[in-house]
Amino acid sequence: MSPLEQLQKMEHRIGDLEKENKRLQETVQFLTQKLYGKSSEKTASLPVGVEQLSLFDEAETAASRTAPEPTIGQIQSYQRKKQVGERAELLQDLPHEKQLCQVQDRCCGVCHSELVLVGEAFVRTEVEFIPARVQAIDIYRETLECRTCRKEDKPQMKKATVPAPVIQHSMASASSVAWVMYQKFVNSMPLYRQEKEWKSIGLDLSRGTMANWMIAATRDWLKPLVNRLHGLLVQERYLHADETPLQVMNEKGRKNTTPSYMWIYSSGQHRAPIRIFEYQPGRGAKYPQAFLKGFKGYLHSDAYSGLCESSRDGFLPMLGTSSA
Repeated sequence: MSPLEQLQKMEHRIGDLEKENKRLQETVQFLTQKLYGKSSEKTASLPVGVEQLSLFDEAETAASRTAPEPTIGQIQSYQRKKQVGERAELLQDLPHEKQLCQVQDRCCGVCHSELVLVGEAFVRTEVEFIPARVQAIDIYRETLECRTCRKEDKPQMKKATVPAPVIQHSMASASSVAWVMYQKFVNSMPLYRQEKEWKSIGLDLSRGTMANWMIAATRDWLKPLVNRLHGLLVQERYLHADETPLQVMNEKGRKNTTPSYMWIYSSGQHRAPIRIFEYQPGRGAKYPQAFLKGFKGYLHSDAYSGLCESSRDGFLPMLGTSSA
């Protein structure tokens, strides 16, 4: 290789290294911005190096010491641009309550005559937060008596009908049970935290009591509804099914690391939406076989062999499979 060719090769190599260096600098700048920018979430997964600030000593770094503090004027001058009608659209579905600020001294300051109302002017709208509260409802019922029949020694009495309790021999109401279930299964709030919340608003309600409420309400009210939906589901012509793994802690006779499964069964797109979740300790074919007993339609699923085996048993023909 001639000296000229060697020089050209070295210049080409230097150019590649300069591009790589520039790319690395841009990467470091981007990651630094992601870590320490105004809208970033900090993470401790990257090692602390020359170009990366420490997550634990941020208050002591040179950057934090030299960063200028915004002035009061700068803070007050910032206002987010609002679209016309944005606030009205945001509040349109809330119940509105009118609060009228009245003039306390209703006499003229000159002649002391009584002032007459000539109009009201809208000032602003505020959003009020009404915290939760609990109250005890004491339920009574009337008893009526016919005095005419009583005079004839034929006493006639009538008592008012009382709605059945949500849970027998319990102080639970429909609203309290529904709230416990909503907090637990929609907001993912464990019972021990709900216990503290109930106590903060005036009722020392134990987590054991709340657990019993959910068990009893599920048994008496929700299970019959699920059974009815199940009966309607297996009458459909087209169904969808799938299973997903989950971990169950402290399950009797099973280790915490043993995989369990949640089976999902759904009606078709153009029918009444029915979706039933069924917990099972495994993903064998026997589980969909038992759940879909009596079903004579077409089942959409992925290519999982357990569902395919179910279809070959004769009562779960497959319409098609998908690798998704």
